[in-house]
Amino acid sequence: MNTSTDSRKTDHQLEEERRTISSPPMTETPVVVILTPELNDPMFAEFWKFSFDQLASKFKEFGVRAIAAPWMTTPLSSDTSQSFIYIANLAWGYHYYPDRWNSWLRNWPKEFKLFNSPSLLLWNTRKTYLQDLKNAGIPIIPTLHVEHIDEKILIDAAANFNTSDLMVKPQISACSFNTIRVLVGSNDFACAPKSLSTSDAVAELIRLNAIDSMMMIQPFMSSVVQEGEMSVFVFNGKVSHAVKSNTQLDDYRVQFEHGGVTTALKEISTEMLELVHAAIAACPEIPVYARIDIIRNLTTGHLCIIEIELIEPNLFLEHALDGGTAFVRAILQACGHNSHSEDNSK
Repeated sequence: MNTSTDSRKTDHQLEEERRTISSPPMTETPVVVILTPELNDPMFAEFWKFSFDQLASKFKEFGVRAIAAPWMTTPLSSDTSQSFIYIANLAWGYHYYPDRWNSWLRNWPKEFKLFNSPSLLLWNTRKTYLQDLKNAGIPIIPTLHVEHIDEKILIDAAANFNTSDLMVKPQISACSFNTIRVLVGSNDFACAPKSLSTSDAVAELIRLNAIDSMMMIQPFMSSVVQEGEMSVFVFNGKVSHAVKSNTQLDDYRVQFEHGGVTTALKEISTEMLELVHAAIAACPEIPVYARIDIIRNLTTGHLCIIEIELIEPNLFLEHALDGGTAFVRAILQACGHNSHSEDNSK
């Protein structure tokens, strides 16, 4: 395969798209701008295009053109006709540039439509929002928010949670970025795949340049290995579909990058639905799109929230019975546009 030719085509297409954004067509039909990582970023290039094509083909069924544009470098249109809709759901890698991301959202012009809204994306960026859910009476994984990590903090956290098995994560993170599993006062590493001792955990965070970062500590939820992690997708307040993700035997992470396997969840329990609707209601505003990640707390026996993903969740539209129709309709309805597909309008 001639990769250099493919690269030139991509660059050419990007330039065409940037020109289009700068000079939008005067039409009542909106153009959807799906914000992405840099189009040739080697970390994401293999994956974002598949997700974009999946979304673009669905928008096309509604007579709407979708284009891909990097969130960090794409200029906004100088036209205020609002014929463009911006969607952040493929803005992968935002957590590598948190200051730039936060500034980008705070300076978003009010005359341009961005989904989810800039204020909602800001709220969802730092996982301290979990405290808001807890304050609203919604069960979450027990969580400590700390300004740095050292061995004493890990030992105290283990005592606080009454467990030797901890998860340490950045407060701004995605896809298990800089996430580690720590065993405190235990050498049973065979039963805790890819876990580290407290001293090794501190050394690893130093290596990752994360030792003085704002972090969160949680007890490891063993049900992720036994039962899996459930995700429910909600568009404009309505449940669309759900999936279950399971780990490999030698890992604790459910993402496909780490060998995780995701399948459709055919039945959503009443307990799960009630938790999902409560979580959505606790958001500062109703999100246009949301993924609610859920796990069972074996200590209480009840389901609890892992996180609410409102920025760039994998929507797993291949597991939605409608293939993503509800997502497209949610976006168009939020803008006040006709949400009937071309096939249905004939």
